[in-house]
Amino acid sequence: MIEKSEVLSDLCNEISFILSNATLTESYIFKPGNASRFQDLNNVKYIDLNRSAVLSSNYYKELCIRGYKGVKKIYDTILNIVKQSKKLGFEYQLFGTYLLLAPIAYKAITSYDIFDLRNRVSQTIRSLESVESRWFLEALKAQNLTYLGKLDKMDYRDLTSIGFYELMTFSSRYDLVAYNIINNYSITFEAFYIINENKCGFEKDVQRAFIKILANYPDTLIFKKYGASSALKVSKMAMLISDCPSDDELKSFNNFLTKNNLNPGTTADLIASALAIYYLNEWYKKNSSHIWTIMQDRCDRETK
Repeated sequence: MIEKSEVLSDLCNEISFILSNATLTESYIFKPGNASRFQDLNNVKYIDLNRSAVLSSNYYKELCIRGYKGVKKIYDTILNIVKQSKKLGFEYQLFGTYLLLAPIAYKAITSYDIFDLRNRVSQTIRSLESVESRWFLEALKAQNLTYLGKLDKMDYRDLTSIGFYELMTFSSRYDLVAYNIINNYSITFEAFYIINENKCGFEKDVQRAFIKILANYPDTLIFKKYGASSALKVSKMAMLISDCPSDDELKSFNNFLTKNNLNPGTTADLIASALAIYYLNEWYKKNSSHIWTIMQDRCDRETK
């Protein structure tokens, strides 16, 4: 007879694989202005995206187990990842993606489907205490992202005690990942629905989602580096691309972006989270009985 601990380990291995695979798929598919198997950027190498995805895998599993056991820690792992990547000789390239996927890993096997997951992740984000903010801010400092600049009302280098949800709420004015987090992963699910329409073929649908999100939400990585006018210009160019984008359109857009060193990296983070939901949606359909077993055991344990 299979022990419940083995079921838990197996399920969390699968969650870890799904989330890492979402990142690998996102980076593998060509998207204008982003590193992929077809191109490196000046400050982002495709191999480092892969290394970062592999490094994230064990942490996703750890968060999955913590979520099941009720251990209330999430973002200490992002600090550990940044430090570990430096020891291994490369810069961690998935900061925004991990920020989005860590709570998903944490609540994945205590949810029944992607909609239940969405609600539970939102509740978890709202409950995170100031220690989560400190871990996040320490990791951000360790990344040494010079383009972040300094804000008049709040500078991340000077913060010592602020709730995580409050921090994300403030950051949402300047960062789409934070905006997505405090708005119940609204952009993630918008991109998921586009991919899930299966209108143009999987790879084209991922590119379609990327273009549509970029058109509707000016990329905040570009905004932070080059200002609002550049971010808006890129979004306006994305609006002109066909619903099922052609290879020529994508190549032309890519040439403009790379020539001007414009990387819609925040949009890529959001697409990675949408792919995670896409793959999890299929996983939940196939594993409902296993989830029920592990959840029933959890409920029984909590009532003892």
